[in-house]
Amino acid sequence: MLLSCSPLIASGAAAETLRMAYSTAPVSADPYPYSDTHTGALAEHVFEMLVGLDDSPLLATEWRWEGPTSIVFDLREGVTFSNGAPFTARDVVYSMCRMMYRVDGRANVVTSALGPVTDVVAVDDHTVRFETTAPYPIITQKLKFLKILSADAAGIEGDIAYDREGDCGIADSYPAQADFDNGDAAIGTGPYVYESFQATGDADLVRNENYWGESPEWGRVEIRSVPNNGARIAGLLAGDYDIVEQPSAEDLQVIDRDENFTYSAVPGLQTIFIVLDTSEDGAGGVTAADGSNPLADVKVRQALSMAIDRQAITDRLFSGNATAANQFAPRYMAGAPEMPELETDAEAARALLAEAGYPDGFALEFNVPADRYTNGQLVGQAITQYWTRLGLDVTLRTEPWSVFQTRRTEGELGVFMYGWGHPQGAAQLISGAFAQRDDDLGLGSANFSNYNSPAFEEAIQAWAVEVDPARSDEYLAQAMKQAVADLPGIPLFYNHELWAHRTDLELVGGAEGRTMAMMVSSK
Repeated sequence: MLLSCSPLIASGAAAETLRMAYSTAPVSADPYPYSDTHTGALAEHVFEMLVGLDDSPLLATEWRWEGPTSIVFDLREGVTFSNGAPFTARDVVYSMCRMMYRVDGRANVVTSALGPVTDVVAVDDHTVRFETTAPYPIITQKLKFLKILSADAAGIEGDIAYDREGDCGIADSYPAQADFDNGDAAIGTGPYVYESFQATGDADLVRNENYWGESPEWGRVEIRSVPNNGARIAGLLAGDYDIVEQPSAEDLQVIDRDENFTYSAVPGLQTIFIVLDTSEDGAGGVTAADGSNPLADVKVRQALSMAIDRQAITDRLFSGNATAANQFAPRYMAGAPEMPELETDAEAARALLAEAGYPDGFALEFNVPADRYTNGQLVGQAITQYWTRLGLDVTLRTEPWSVFQTRRTEGELGVFMYGWGHPQGAAQLISGAFAQRDDDLGLGSANFSNYNSPAFEEAIQAWAVEVDPARSDEYLAQAMKQAVADLPGIPLFYNHELWAHRTDLELVGGAEGRTMAMMVSSK
């Protein structure tokens, strides 16, 4: 679809084009409904947030708590949207309303996480106040995903009164996904604007000449979606792309032999782990002779974990470009607790299975998205072998992300591999994946393991309202240790973010793994 851009942008001085190949297609130009890395990376060329992914000020210059349930943000002055409209506190209120409103009945990226927000008030043009039901210290982490939209561009006039359902008296004026995809609503404050966005996820961007910050080096950015790993590297070597993401270990060997190309790596924020449905009522694809769900027994979960040699996986499949996991957040991340290594012991694992009443094993279907994670299918094959050696009857099922995601959402998957990034902090995974759902505290939005531990709940709920950083880390440590003891999931490794690129380019990637033109410069 061809998107419109202002005459000023269209007539800007020509500059070099940067061509980037994504491994997964962005879903839409709409930045609100989707939480995946690639849709987020595309959106953040065009839209900005109050708080940057690295916790730095962005559209807000500073913030402060004025009470246990009231936080105030001072907004950056002199910022305009790409259409020339000024950015004000009113746009923040409007954006929060749009985030909370379920357009076509669908929740947005942080609709649940921002549920504790009871009011958003434009104090003046450059000051906005958020009120919450209870102390909600991680609100700044959640606001990293609130892309700011223009109220003027949506035709909204006058003051906007916030409500928690997001209706705000203006719901009839909200843009739908199609309005972003065709360009009508794709107006942000970021360094680029859309020239085109296709249903395939391919996009062309041009520099936003109205941008308030440092002008980006690249006048034009072309993003193409190339799910096949070999095709991405072939395209790089052929000169079709300047940067490709997620090269495999074999790709890096090819790159090392060509002086025209190199690669950049950074320890990432994503934990790759296995989700286990612990429900007594059964787990999809898991069958035992006695009709029980073996995964409901912690000894079985411990056995599955102990069978896996994480260090072998990171060494052999990633050539060291991944870190073996010992908890559900990168061990090197700020706030992550000190934890021992997870044990690998096949004999002890077999003994645990026997103690749990499954000396002859059981059958399970292991679900892995085929086109989502670096070396995902190879990791799935390795784990299948580890579990088969325990005497389990394991069927490895790989399928496209779109199919996998639908089956996961519908609760069909009893055992599946998943990845969860942590730009919202070290507790992000366990607070979303293992907590009981509590919309007022923003907990448990994706508890596919059906895990329910009173000790874990006590710690994670205390963490959710603790404003003192030291105490918050203590509660996080308690919750993390309980989750690792109970293993409603199995931590595998922390991805390192990798990009292969031309040697004449300088690339400084972020741990969150987004591939963005702003991180690339000419040497």
